[in-house]
Amino acid sequence: MFNKINNTNIFLIALVTYFALLINPVKSEYPTTSIGVIDINMILSEAKAAIKVSEEIEEIAINIEDEMKKIEDELILEQNELAESQAVMTPESFESKMQNFQTKVQNFNITKQEKLVSLDNMVAEARLQVLNAMEPILEEITIDEGITILLDKSIVLLNNEKMDITDKVLKRLNKELSSIKISKD
Repeated sequence: MFNKINNTNIFLIALVTYFALLINPVKSEYPTTSIGVIDINMILSEAKAAIKVSEEIEEIAINIEDEMKKIEDELILEQNELAESQAVMTPESFESKMQNFQTKVQNFNITKQEKLVSLDNMVAEARLQVLNAMEPILEEITIDEGITILLDKSIVLLNNEKMDITDKVLKRLNKELSSIKISKD
């Protein structure tokens, strides 16, 4: 009986040792974790190219707003003239002019919406260009710094300032991306 206990104990010890040895190599395959933090919103708002394109888009938006305001004023004037002339027009003639006016208003609304969508697309395109230019910079910095996980600052509650690589990325991005071209459809 004493022999059975020893053999069972030896078997269990050998089994535990075997599994322990199997687990250790798997554990060593994972790199040491090092976390970095980056403020993407700051980069998108403070990169030189992003500032320039933002000013361009703002100018386009002002021009669109002025254009839409002019058309809107013309439509209001036309609506007032139509209302004043209603008393002297035949009902058929008034109905025809009213339908034409409503078509103009619908076309104006469609055009205005298309221009607003175009502005949104310009902003999205500019952001994408900044992010695409930033990607290889992030890869190089994370390799140089030994960072294995990179988190956006907006999801981090607290971090050591040494973990923040935003300034490094912003400096490199400003050197490598001097301007952004956007399509002004």
